[in-house]
Amino acid sequence: MPFGVSGWKWKVGRFGYMIESEPNYEEIKAKAKEVLSRVAKGAAWRCRCGSLHIPLIVEGQIIGELWEDVDPKEVEVGAYWFGRWGTKVQLVKDGRVVGFIWLA
Repeated sequence: MPFGVSGWKWKVGRFGYMIESEPNYEEIKAKAKEVLSRVAKGAAWRCRCGSLHIPLIVEGQIIGELWEDVDPKEVEVGAYWFGRWGTKVQLVKDGRVVGFIWLA
């Protein structure tokens, strides 16, 4: 399959990249909502440029972060894309992206 074919995604396999079928948005959204129902906010910190970072923690693992102090259970699931370490999902509040989570 050539790069960019709808319904397929690249995945890092044992011996390099391979192609597998892409889950639909409803599956991603359901999994993200399930993860967000179990998430806890970590200690907030600010970087040197002044941006706020709030880690999102599930079972002792950081799975994402927020850039605004919002309740993770009230955010909406936005766009997503596939990366080397899983699926990255945007968290949206009032039409603004306020953070992200990684789905394995």
